[in-house]
Amino acid sequence: MKILVADDDPTLRSELAELLRADGHDVQIAADGGEALERLGSDPFDVALLDLVMPRATGLEILHRLQVIRPDTSVVMITGHGSVDVAVEAMKGGAADFVVKPFEIEALQRTLAAIADERRAREMLTQPAQGADAVRAVLQDAARRKALLAVLGAEADPPRGSKVLRIDETPDPPNVFTPSQLYQLNNVIEEHVARTERPVVYAADLHALEEVHGRGDLEAWVRHVSGRCEARGGTLVLRGLPQEVVSDLEAGPGPVGSEPGLQGMLESLANPIRRAVVGFIFSSGPVSYSAILKMNFVDSSSKLSFHLQKLQTDRLLAKGESGAYVLTEEGRRAWRVVRALGDERRRPALLFDAG
Repeated sequence: MKILVADDDPTLRSELAELLRADGHDVQIAADGGEALERLGSDPFDVALLDLVMPRATGLEILHRLQVIRPDTSVVMITGHGSVDVAVEAMKGGAADFVVKPFEIEALQRTLAAIADERRAREMLTQPAQGADAVRAVLQDAARRKALLAVLGAEADPPRGSKVLRIDETPDPPNVFTPSQLYQLNNVIEEHVARTERPVVYAADLHALEEVHGRGDLEAWVRHVSGRCEARGGTLVLRGLPQEVVSDLEAGPGPVGSEPGLQGMLESLANPIRRAVVGFIFSSGPVSYSAILKMNFVDSSSKLSFHLQKLQTDRLLAKGESGAYVLTEEGRRAWRVVRALGDERRRPALLFDAG
C-alpha cells in the first residue's frame, strides 16, 4: 500500500518508514501536520499514519480535512498512553484505528493488514464484476447448482442447464405463458427464488411483455425480479433489451424489494474486526463483553468498545436483557449476505448480457 507517515519525531518517523518499506509498502514521510496536508492534498495515499500532536496541524485536524479531500484514505492515529480517549474519538470521526507509542511493529502490521482486508472488502461490496465473463460465470455457476431459471420469448435460446419458461402468444401449460398471464409467470419465478440459494433468472427476448404491458411496466417488472433475486443473494441476467430500456434501468431507482440501509450495514461489515465480532455472535448466540474480549479480535478494550458501539449504531448489534450482545434481525441479514459473498467479488442483482 501507499502510506504517508507524519510525525514530528525524526527518529520515530524514519525508523517507522524503513520498517514499512521493508514490508513492501510505498512510504513517504512528513515532518509536521502542514507538510502532511500538502502531501495528502497533492497525491492520493491508501493509508495516513498521523501523530495526534504535531506542529502546524494536529492529527485530528488532518483527519477532518481528509474526510473532504481524500475520503478513501484510511487514517491510523499515533498516540501516547495519555491520549487514548482522544484516539477513540478520532475513530468515531472516521479514523480506521490507532496505535499507542511505544508500539510493537507486529501490532502495526496487524492494523495495516486489517486495513488492506477492509479495502478489499469494500471493493468487493461496491464494485461488482461486469462484462461477458461475469455473465458467463454467473450462468455456469447457477447451472451447476441447478439454480438457473430461463424466462424466454419465442426467439430466444436457453442457456445450458436451465429450467425454461416460455413467453408466447398461445399458452401451452405448464411451461409456457402468454404475455397477459404475467401474474402466473411471477408466481413461478417467486417459487424458484424462494427455494433456491443464490438464484439466477435469465430473461431474454422480452418484447412480448413490452408490447402488452408497456415499457414502464416492463421496467418495473425487471426491477421487481432483480430485487427478489438480490434479497436471496442472486442475480437477474437480461439479454436483448432495447438500449433505451437498458439506459432507463441503469439510471433509474434501485431494485424494488432491496432493503433500505442494507448497503450501509454491509459497509460496516467491511471492517474485519466488526465482521469477526458479528460472525462470532452469529455462531455463538448471545455473548458477554468479556467473552468477546477474550477472543482477541482487537489489542485493547477501548478499541473493542468502539467497534461494539459502532455495530449498535449501525443497527447490527443490540444488548439483550441480560446485558449480553445479540444480533439484530438486520445484523443477521447483513451477515448472511456477507457470508454468501465468500471470497468472490460481489455479483450485482442485475446484469446485461450483450453477447
